[in-house]
Amino acid sequence: MRLALILTEFPPGIGGMQTHAESLARALREGGHDISVYTYRCDDPRLAEEARAFDRDAGYPVHRVLSRLGFWANHQWLVARLRASRVALVYASNVYYGLLGPALGVPVVCRSAGNDVQRPWIAYPYRAGSRIVSHPALEQRLHRWYRRWNAPEWLEAAFRRRRQALVRRSVAANRLILANSAYTRDLLARVGADARQVRVLPGGVDTLRFAPTRDRARARRACGLDPDAWVLLTACRLVAKKGLDFLVAQVPALRQVEPRLQLVVVGDGTQRARCEAMVEAARAGEAVRLVGRVPQREIQRYYAAADAFVLASRITRHRVSGLHDAETMGRVLCEANAAGLPVLASRSGGIPSVVTHQDNGLLFESDDAGDFLRQFTRLHGDEGLRCRLVARGRERAEREFAWPHLVAEHLRAFEDTLLARPSGA
Repeated sequence: MRLALILTEFPPGIGGMQTHAESLARALREGGHDISVYTYRCDDPRLAEEARAFDRDAGYPVHRVLSRLGFWANHQWLVARLRASRVALVYASNVYYGLLGPALGVPVVCRSAGNDVQRPWIAYPYRAGSRIVSHPALEQRLHRWYRRWNAPEWLEAAFRRRRQALVRRSVAANRLILANSAYTRDLLARVGADARQVRVLPGGVDTLRFAPTRDRARARRACGLDPDAWVLLTACRLVAKKGLDFLVAQVPALRQVEPRLQLVVVGDGTQRARCEAMVEAARAGEAVRLVGRVPQREIQRYYAAADAFVLASRITRHRVSGLHDAETMGRVLCEANAAGLPVLASRSGGIPSVVTHQDNGLLFESDDAGDFLRQFTRLHGDEGLRCRLVARGRERAEREFAWPHLVAEHLRAFEDTLLARPSGA
C-alpha cells in the first residue's frame, strides 16, 4: 500500500506524538508498505544534525518541508506533491489535513490526540500571506516571536474563530478519525464529528523495550541515582498541565511515608526554572532530581530504575486565549504499565481511558493533596495491591497498548476506509 504520512511532530523532537509517529512509520515500513513521511522543517540548529542522522537511518523518505506557521502554504504544497505521487491514502497525525481528501480524491485517515481540537495550533489560518510567513528565512524568527506573543484578546479571538472554523471543516473532511481516548472522542463530537467517523484507539508502547527489570538497584546506579533510594518517577514536558508544582509540594508529606523517597523528573520545558526554584525554596534538593531532556530511545532506563510511576496532570486554561489544555491520554502511563511499575495518576482528561482505578493503577483527584497522599500510602504499604496492579498493567500493555495491536488496528482502519470509498472516487 502506498501511503503518505503527514507526521508533523517527529523525531528528534521528544513527546508522545513523536513517539507514536516514529513507531507507526517504522512498523508500516517493516510491514512492506511504501511510505513517505512529511513533517515540519527542523529549525533548531541544536537538533539539525540529529535530524539528518535520523533521516539517513530511517529506511524511508523523510521530507522536512512543512511550515509551523502557514497552514494554507502546507496544504497547497502537499496537494501538488501528493497528486504526483499517486498515493492510495493519506494518514495524518492531527485533524488539520482532512481537506487534502477532496483536493486529491483520496481518503484521509487521521489520529487525534485531542489537543489539536481543544487548542488548535494552526498559527496563521489565512490564505493571504501564508507563503510569506512560511518562508524559511522568516519563519524561525516569526515562530519564536509568535510563541512569546501576548496578543490582545480581540486579536487572539479573531484568530481563534478562524482556527476553529478550519478545524470543523477539516474534521468533517477526514474519512476516519482515530481518537486516543474517550475524552478526545467527546471533544471531536463537540466540533461536529459523526460518531460513525471516530474510533477510540489508545496506546502504544514497545512492550519488549519497556519489559520489567529484576535489578532496580543496578538500574539506579546506571542512571546516576542513589541505589538505596525509593524512586518515584514522572516523565513529561515541564508545562503547567503536568502538575509538577503540585508534585514537588507533596514531597515532604511523601517522605513521611517513605523516608528514602526521591522524586525523579524526566523531561524539559517552559517551567523548568520554576520547578528548580520550587525545589530550592522547599529545600528538597536531595529529594527531587530534575533529570532534563532524555531521548526516547533511552528513557526506558529510568523506568527500570523506578519503584513507582506518577502523573499529576490537571486541566489548565490559557489566560489570554481562554483555551484549555489537558492530558488527553498519557502515553507514559502505557510505558509504565509495560515496565511493570505500579501507577498513580490524576483523574483528569483522558487518563481514565488508560488507567482504571484499582485495576492497572490508582487514580486521585487532580490537585487534591489529601487524596494523593491516601492513594500513595495505599500503594506504598500494600504489597499485594502493588503486585495486582503491576500484573494487570503488564497484561493490558500487552493486549491493548502494544504496537502489534496498534499497527493492526491502523491497517484495519486503512483497509475499511479504502473499501468504503465512494464508487466515483
